Amino acid sequence: MPEVNSANAAEVMKIRETADRVLAKRHDEILNTVRAAVAEVLGREDNEVQANSSLMNDLNAESLDFLDLLFRLESAFGIKIPRGGIQRATQGSLTEAEFQQNGILTPAALERLRILMPEVDPGKLKTGLTVREIPTLFTPETFARLVAWRIGELESEKAAV
Repeated sequence: MPEVNSANAAEVMKIRETADRVLAKRHDEILNTVRAAVAEVLGREDNEVQANSSLMNDLNAESLDFLDLLFRLESAFGIKIPRGGIQRATQGSLTEAEFQQNGILTPAALERLRILMPEVDPGKLKTGLTVREIPTLFTPETFARLVAWRIGELESEKAAV
């Protein structure tokens, strides 16, 4: 796991650790369900949807497709996924100015993305990346991690009751 260079990144590490814990037990199940949902939403054959396929660049997904995908994943796993969840999780307690300047992600935001999205080639998380480009990084593995995080959160809430 990457080193955490700031106190603000600690909250993202918690999300990462929660997702990692769930994925250690259920990765294949979650990823296969995500891949099937992506294939269905985008009208693709299952074998066209690989764990690291860019949903936008490789599979031609559009923003409305993400909403359909989130709905299907929520139904399949009995969870709620906040809209804009990846960006909100990445921004966390950072102010807007700490997160982005004129639409360009700050070093703190890039650090948090590296922690939150380990499936993304680090070369794509470089200076100059814009907020609008974040969705181009999304893969089925990204959504598997998002689902795992929400499952872990739900399990923690149930355990606390």
